[in-house]
Amino acid sequence: MSRIVFAWELGGGLGHLGPFRPIAERLAARGHEVTIAARDVERVHAVFGSRPLAVVQAPICVKTYGGLEEPPLNYAEILMRYGYLDAPLLAGMLRAWRGLLDLARADLVIADHAPSALLAARGRGTPRALFGNPFAVPPPVSPTPNMRSWLDVPRERLANSDRAVLDVANRSLGGDAPPLSALHEIFDGAPRLYMGLPELDPYGPRDAADYLGLYTGVAGSRTAAWPAGDGPRVFVYLHADYAHLEPALAALAASGARCFIYLLGGTPALWQKHAGARLEFSAEPVDLGAAVDGCDLCVIHGGTGASISALRAGKPLLLLPAQLEQFLLASALEKLGVARLVHPDLPPDIAGALGRALSDPGLARAAREFSLRHAEPAVDTIAERAADRIEALARPGTR
Repeated sequence: MSRIVFAWELGGGLGHLGPFRPIAERLAARGHEVTIAARDVERVHAVFGSRPLAVVQAPICVKTYGGLEEPPLNYAEILMRYGYLDAPLLAGMLRAWRGLLDLARADLVIADHAPSALLAARGRGTPRALFGNPFAVPPPVSPTPNMRSWLDVPRERLANSDRAVLDVANRSLGGDAPPLSALHEIFDGAPRLYMGLPELDPYGPRDAADYLGLYTGVAGSRTAAWPAGDGPRVFVYLHADYAHLEPALAALAASGARCFIYLLGGTPALWQKHAGARLEFSAEPVDLGAAVDGCDLCVIHGGTGASISALRAGKPLLLLPAQLEQFLLASALEKLGVARLVHPDLPPDIAGALGRALSDPGLARAAREFSLRHAEPAVDTIAERAADRIEALARPGTR
C-alpha cells in the first residue's frame, strides 16, 4: 500500500478534480491511500461526494498584489500573483506543504498546477508526478516563454520576471533543498501525465508519450434534462462570474435552442431570473459525458476537461474564454475547425457567434471527424493506464 497526495494549488473550476476522480477510485480500490490537498474543498465535495478519500485544504496564497504589469506574459508573471515575489509568504507556504506531506506520509506527490507542492518536495526524496493541463508546465527553456504570442514582448522583460521569481523561490526553499538554476527546474524529474493531445498543447507538441489522449474524467452526476419542444439541444457550462454572462444567457434564450445550463457558482436568484421555457438550469454539477452525448452544441469557456468531453463525443463548440489558459486552448480548437471562438478582448457578439455555430454543418462534421480519429484509447483504458503509472511511481523502492 502506498500513500499518494494529489495537490491542486492554482486554477479554478472542476477541471482539476473531475479528471482525477476515476484514477483516484482505481488507486483506492487497489488498496492505496489517496489524500486530496485541494485549493477549494467545496469543489472536492461536489466531485467526490462521500467517497472514502482524505481531503485537506491545500496551502495557498490568500494575498493579492498590486503594482504588477498587466497582463501576465509568462509563467513567472503568473507566479508573481500567487506569492512568488513575497519570500516570507512563499517560505510559509512551502513549510505548510512540507508539513502536509509529512502528516500524509506521502510516497508520491501528484501536482496539478501546484508549483509550491513540487518545490516543497524538492530535495526530500519524495517522487513527484505532473497531472492535468500542459498549460501549467512550461517547456524547459529560459526564460519561460511568452504565452501571448500575438504581443511583441521584449525578451528582457521575460528574463527579468524569471530572475525575480527564481530569486524568491531559492530564498524560500531552505537549506536542505538544492537551489534552482532556472525556473522550469521546478518540474525536473517529474513524469508527465498531460490531458489532451500534442496539437492542443499551448507551448507546442512535446514528447508524445506524455499525453494521455482525450481523457475526460467525471465532474458530476446530474443527468441533463432538456426543455421540451423542438430545436437543437445546447449544453452550457459557464462560470457565474463570467463578465458577459447576461448577454450569453439572453442570446441562448433567443436562439430557438433548448438549453441545459450548469453555472458554476450560480445562485437560486440567478437561476430564477433567467429560467424560461428554453433554459433549464442545474443546481448540481452535471455528468459531462452524458450531457455532451445528448447535445448538438456545447457552449463552454474552454477549460480542458469540458473541451475534451466535447471532442470525445464529436460535438462542436462555442467557446467563451474568460482567461488566458482557456483562450489558448480555444484558439487551438478554432484552428482545428471544431469550434467557434468569442475573443475575450473584443466586444462580444455572442448571439451572432451562437447563430453561426448552430447553423454551420461544417463545424459539426469537423467535430465528428476529429472524434473518430481520436476514439482510441477509451477513457476507461486511459484511467487504468494512468493508475498503473502512478502506482509504479509510488511503489516503495522506486525513489
